[in-house]
Amino acid sequence: MEKQQLDVQSRLRNDDKKALEEVYVMYKEAFVNYGLRFNLDREDLIDVYQDSVIAMYQNFVTKKTQLDNSSLKTYLFSIGKHKIYDCLKERKQFVGTVVVEDDYEEVNLEENALTKEQQLLRQYFTHLGESCQHILKLFYYRSLSIKEIVQQTQYKDENTVKSHKSRCLKKLIALIKKD
Repeated sequence: MEKQQLDVQSRLRNDDKKALEEVYVMYKEAFVNYGLRFNLDREDLIDVYQDSVIAMYQNFVTKKTQLDNSSLKTYLFSIGKHKIYDCLKERKQFVGTVVVEDDYEEVNLEENALTKEQQLLRQYFTHLGESCQHILKLFYYRSLSIKEIVQQTQYKDENTVKSHKSRCLKKLIALIKKD
């Protein structure tokens, strides 16, 4: 990761409002252009972007987030993408469970090449069954809690979700270790 990115992350963790402003200005137009594919108007996309920047900033300040393998832009856009989905769900324009086969592939990684571990993860993730992929995406990519997964899916209780997630994760780890 380039030094400038690490510097901005450090400044965000230290509650630097100027760094927040820089990030806001730097990615605003790119995010709005990205969001137009979801058929939202520009004003709504700017609102979503502002919410996404605030969420990202809070994660850096309160959770001391450290991005080792992805860029700030990738992280910000992934937050924004999920906020766009939430916005569409609220408007009933997006019905059902979000199934995103190209989750995070839409965000341009620019110069940041995937690490060997990320490449293996991507490769073997597709070898998992659909239910395993779905539950792991909900838990790790969407950051839903076990309780939220029960509410959004057809699992009967939290223990079922925990055990299914655990089995899927073990399967994925076994596939990767075989390589």
